[in-house]
Amino acid sequence: MPGLAPSEIFLFEDFRFDRRGGLNGRDDTGAFVSAAVGSRALDILGVLIARAGEVVSKDEIIAAVWPATVVEDSNLTVQISALRRVLDRGRSNGSCIQTVAGRGYRFIAPVTRREVDRAEPTLALAAARPPAPQPAPISSAERRQLTVMICDLVGSTALAARLDPEDLREVIATYHRAVTEIVTRFDGFVSRYMGDGVLVYFGYPRAH
Repeated sequence: MPGLAPSEIFLFEDFRFDRRGGLNGRDDTGAFVSAAVGSRALDILGVLIARAGEVVSKDEIIAAVWPATVVEDSNLTVQISALRRVLDRGRSNGSCIQTVAGRGYRFIAPVTRREVDRAEPTLALAAARPPAPQPAPISSAERRQLTVMICDLVGSTALAARLDPEDLREVIATYHRAVTEIVTRFDGFVSRYMGDGVLVYFGYPRAH
């Protein structure tokens, strides 16, 4: 995960985060259990935690999480939203991931960093979130299975004839956000928005 050493554990509020065990939150008994967060969101969290208290620009996050790949900003926005849904549940004093308008994001929760005791059993064995597959270096060639999907909005022509252009734009923007959220939930990649269509890859840039 970008910015983190494999031997480091980060503790903040009711969460524990490390490369081997992923993100774990305390349950009602006080024990750590695996949090349901996708691999992309975990990569983003790793970048933010490694620079806790600093503003990290969108470009820096995208370069670290989607290296050598052209990515729509909405992919990052959806992943940040997914993190907030988990990290901010029950939090009364705002989000621990602060949006700094025009600059990027800042992780504002107090973070304690410590080294992993080699004798300490890793949470990966108990919570068992398998390590996320890493994309191959950009310079290497490989053969892999790739699924390409084009998703169109049904009835868009009729909507265009019936709605005001501003209302239509809002409908299509809402549709784009819904598709992006579902696609990223399954570790897909939104390559391009094409009017009322969305071009999606599964298996690229991260192999499944």
